[in-house]
Amino acid sequence: MRRLRSEYRRVGTCLDSPVGETRLVVDRAIRLVVRDTGELDGGHLRGWWFLPGDGRPQVYRIELTANGSTYETSGPDMFDALVSLRRQIEPLGWLIALQGSRLDTYPSGMARDMGGGLKVYVMRPGRAATRADLVATLDDAEVAQLATVDEQRAYWDAWRTLDH
Repeated sequence: MRRLRSEYRRVGTCLDSPVGETRLVVDRAIRLVVRDTGELDGGHLRGWWFLPGDGRPQVYRIELTANGSTYETSGPDMFDALVSLRRQIEPLGWLIALQGSRLDTYPSGMARDMGGGLKVYVMRPGRAATRADLVATLDDAEVAQLATVDEQRAYWDAWRTLDH
């Protein structure tokens, strides 16, 4: 694993804990969609996995830079951090074009606990999700597949009640 303490300083994130193991998970350009108009905009996404090394649980951190502003958040897994980021940008009318932002994707408890929420399942009505349905949370998604956090959660809740 690579130590990225200097990366945290460079992007302005201050960690109050001793240096532990850190891994850069994503550092690339992404697409943002203006929900009302469907217009595409660009942004830059960075995400880290950080294990403090002092017995505290791991932390997943995500940062979006777009239109001259930076939005950052963290969570116990990458999906949780992405949901928190989406809640910050949705009031601005933006959707982030990632697999973890699709209407029909959601992580299982095991994907969150064992895999850090780095993969989500594509949920198909009437069919149980299998390993073949796993996609990377931070991979690109088609604009037509995107949803708000609340829409995604409602779809997941409805999918769980279906016979599989």
